[in-house]
Amino acid sequence: MFKKPIFLCLVTIFSFSLIFSLNLELSAEGFYEEDKLTDRLGVTLYYTTSNFDIMSDIAFYNDDKYHFYEEDYYWGHYFLIENSYITLRNYDGTISLSGGIKDLKDEINSPYSLFFSSEKISQPYFEFSYENDNFFFETMWVQLVSKNNGNFPDSTSSMNYKLYGLKVGDFRVGYQDVLVYERAFDYYYLLNPMPAYFAQEFRSSSNNMPWSEDDSNDNSIMGFFFDYNDPNYYLYSQLLVDDFNTNRFFNPEGTQNPDKVAFSSGFNVKSNIGTFGLHGAFATRYTFQRGGGPGYTIYPENTYNGETIDYTDNYIGYKYGENTVSFLMDYDYTLDNWFNIYSSFETILSGSKSPTKKTAPNSGTYLLDEDKLEKRYIYTLATKFFFKNIELNLSTNMGVIQNKLELDEEKNEFVPSDEEKNIIRLNFGIAIKF
Repeated sequence: MFKKPIFLCLVTIFSFSLIFSLNLELSAEGFYEEDKLTDRLGVTLYYTTSNFDIMSDIAFYNDDKYHFYEEDYYWGHYFLIENSYITLRNYDGTISLSGGIKDLKDEINSPYSLFFSSEKISQPYFEFSYENDNFFFETMWVQLVSKNNGNFPDSTSSMNYKLYGLKVGDFRVGYQDVLVYERAFDYYYLLNPMPAYFAQEFRSSSNNMPWSEDDSNDNSIMGFFFDYNDPNYYLYSQLLVDDFNTNRFFNPEGTQNPDKVAFSSGFNVKSNIGTFGLHGAFATRYTFQRGGGPGYTIYPENTYNGETIDYTDNYIGYKYGENTVSFLMDYDYTLDNWFNIYSSFETILSGSKSPTKKTAPNSGTYLLDEDKLEKRYIYTLATKFFFKNIELNLSTNMGVIQNKLELDEEKNEFVPSDEEKNIIRLNFGIAIKF
C-alpha cells in the first residue's frame, strides 16, 4: 500500500507556494509533560490582499488526545484543520463574505471571552459582515454536529451568531446573540436581522400560531460588551445571559428560576516597559447547559467511543464553563521587534458542571456553593526570539490542581475529586516563514 508520510504533504504544499506565490509558514513544537515528549508540526499556507484572503492551516499532533485511522501513515500523528477559509471584501473593505473552517474569535480581546472561547474552537462556518466608521454588523452560521457524525447518532446541531455595534472614536459598544438549534441549517436565522430572542419566539411551537414550528424549540443566548482601545489602554466588559430571573421584580412570590449568566471584565495598561493586564470572569451554574433547547456546546455528550471529551474542548463560549470563577494577571513586553517575554499567574475555582445534561432546578441561583471545589493555580513564562523570517519560542507552565474535576459517568457530570495534580509543562518550538 502506498504510504503518505508528512514530508510528501510538505513537498506538495511547498510546491504550491512557489508556483502561486503564496506565503508559507512551517512550525515545529515539542511538549514535555508527565515524563512524556510529544510534538506538533504545523503548516500554514496563506495569501492576503485588501479584497481577498485565502488561508489553509493544518497541524499534526502525536499527543494521543485523538486517534486517526491512518495515523501510521503520518508517523503516529493525527491532524487537525485549524483554519481553511476564503474571505472576499468589496473595494473599500466595508462588506465581507467569508466561509470554510475557522478558529472562531470573540469580539473582545480577552482570555475569558464569553461567546467564543479563547481556546481553539475551529468549526465550519459562513459569515457576512459590514463595518464603517460608526457601525458594525455580523451574521454567521456555524455547524456543530453533522447528521452524518457516527459518534452521536441522530444528533444534528448548528448555531447562528449575530453582532450589532456602534463605534465612537476608540470606544465600542455592541449587542451579541446566539441561537443554537438541532438542525443542520436555518436560513431564517442567518438572513433575518431581528435579534435572536424575537426571531426564536415568533415561530416557537409554544405560541400555537399558524406559522409556529414543532421543531423550533431553540436556545437563545444574548449579551452585551463594551471596549475602549487607545495606544495606552484597553478596557472591556462582557455580559452573557442564557436566562434571567425577572420574577424577583414582577412576581416575587412566584418561582425564582435560576439566573444563568456569565460576566467577564479586564484591562491592559501599555507602557514603555511592557503591557500589564488584569482579567476576571465568572459563570453561574447551569449557564451553558441544556434547558428548553440545546446547550451551548459543540457536542451533545461528554464522551465518544468510551473517551472523555475535555470540557474546555466542548464549550463554545467561556472556556472553563459554568460554575466557575477565574482571575489572571499578566505581563507582556517586546524589545526592538526581536525579543518577547510573557508572564502570567492564573487562579481558577470550579464546581460541578455538566455541559450536556439538563439538570437545572426550578429555582435558585448557584455559584461555587459546594463543600468541595477544584482549585487551579498556574504560572506561565514564555519567551520568543525573532530573526528575520525565523521565530524561536520557549515556555513553561507550572502549578497545581487540587480536587481535580473528573467525569462521573453515572451522573454525567464533571465533579471535584480527591486527586491533586502538579503541573509542569515545557514547550519549545521554531517557525519559519517563506
